[in-house]
Amino acid sequence: AAPHRPSAMSDAAELKSMLWKAAAAIHDMGDAACQQKQRDTLFSTLEDFGRADPSLKRLLVIGCTGAGKSTLLNLMAGWTYVGDVDASDFDFTWVARPEAEESAPASAEAPEPPPAAADDDLADACDVPAAAGAEPTASASPSEPLFKTAAGGDSVTKRSAFANLCWFGDSSKVFTAIDTPGHDDPNGADIDSPEAREAIGEMAADLHNKLRALGHINAILVIHNDVHSNRLNPATYTILKMIGEKFAAAGDGHSVWRHVIVAYSKCNAHDFSWQAAIGKKKKDLQAAIRAKVPSCDMDLPVITLGGAKIKNSGVSASSLDKEKEGFDALWSFLQSAGHLDCTKLRPFEGADVKWEKMVKAKDRAEAQARASLVYAAVLAKVAGFLVFLFWRAYMLPRFLAFMLASAMAAYAVHALVKASAAGDEIPRTPLFGAVLAVLMVNVHTIADELLILLLFVKFVGLDTVSYSLKHFYSVWIEPQAGPYVQLAIDKAGPQCRAVLDVAKAQIRGLGAAATPKPSAEKAKTM
Repeated sequence: AAPHRPSAMSDAAELKSMLWKAAAAIHDMGDAACQQKQRDTLFSTLEDFGRADPSLKRLLVIGCTGAGKSTLLNLMAGWTYVGDVDASDFDFTWVARPEAEESAPASAEAPEPPPAAADDDLADACDVPAAAGAEPTASASPSEPLFKTAAGGDSVTKRSAFANLCWFGDSSKVFTAIDTPGHDDPNGADIDSPEAREAIGEMAADLHNKLRALGHINAILVIHNDVHSNRLNPATYTILKMIGEKFAAAGDGHSVWRHVIVAYSKCNAHDFSWQAAIGKKKKDLQAAIRAKVPSCDMDLPVITLGGAKIKNSGVSASSLDKEKEGFDALWSFLQSAGHLDCTKLRPFEGADVKWEKMVKAKDRAEAQARASLVYAAVLAKVAGFLVFLFWRAYMLPRFLAFMLASAMAAYAVHALVKASAAGDEIPRTPLFGAVLAVLMVNVHTIADELLILLLFVKFVGLDTVSYSLKHFYSVWIEPQAGPYVQLAIDKAGPQCRAVLDVAKAQIRGLGAAATPKPSAEKAKTM
């Protein structure tokens, strides 16, 4: 038997490796099922940021109020910004993408608002978009852009949000864009004023928490809105310094600047004024950033971005090419950028801790406001989940479930062995079928129901489920049966605590029994 032992050990090692790969594949499938992959949909909660698609390149856009961040993102997503010089009241309007016009329904009824507007003030305060629910949808109208835009000194974007976009409508070029509020609110306040510092600190805390939830980004686009005077907003310098400080623990401390690109906004093809000495302006801006931001150790790339159009303007092809060069450079920069780790961001310390506490309170309020909009859809999923458990426990024969699980498991093992022998990747379909078949088996303990419950909560989202159930209780149950529920809780409280105490004692007893006792000599030494 000795000559066959190496072969047996090799087979065991190969089987172990194959099982680990299968487990990793199942884990990846579970994570992929929980990710927010919908396109042209705004996601703004902290839970949403933790469920972003990691396979897409991520572009973070920052800039002062009125710089045109949201406008540029809408242009990148394929919308068109057109002005009509022949109109009596000249203004720019958004034009729907061709595929949006074709797929738009003839009519659409607005969803019925939730009853008892107990959380409406939260929704208004947090500026929760309608598309941020558990059943997110695109813009209400195909001609309305995804990111809100408006002229004026107030920031339209109130909280950081992200969306999966197709680069200028090209479905083969999908990326994640992260929009942020203007960081010099309130209106034009001096950077040293308490109001401005509070606004910048709150925005930085919101962005800090959401970047940590993302895990990584690829590129940071800093918008500069004054190409004529070329003076960078003092608040933007502060943000650049914060970027250097926050990412000091990532890589070598200077690697963040390899992911930063600066862009002049509003450099449209029909406007020629911005083109004067543009090369010199770029060099001057690079030198100014290096002089005022000590941690910046390189000349940041500077590009020009426009995109707004005027009907019958007769713009030359060369001007259109210049406008296109900036977007092409940005796309190339994004695709070539590696991962910038966001998990090691420096925490808030000292007086800055209050900003993080304020943002966490707003995150909770935003999650509650979102629950008030989508709780009906979440409750429908919960009801479907309970129906599934009932069908699984009382209507599905156990022997049939065991047969189905055994057959699917055998098929999955066959596919794994075949893929391993051929050197191919782990097949996902057999594994997915085997997992579903195993979940159908109803064993004699509550462990399988708890496992299915955990998977369900992870798929829908813990915050979404908990806040939706709380909202449903506060709106529908508490006004009618609140005193009776509280009375039942008061009576059952001592018994529940007693059961928990007994369970804890049993767990401690099992842990003590499983722990090996030290020898007399070791105990004496200890």
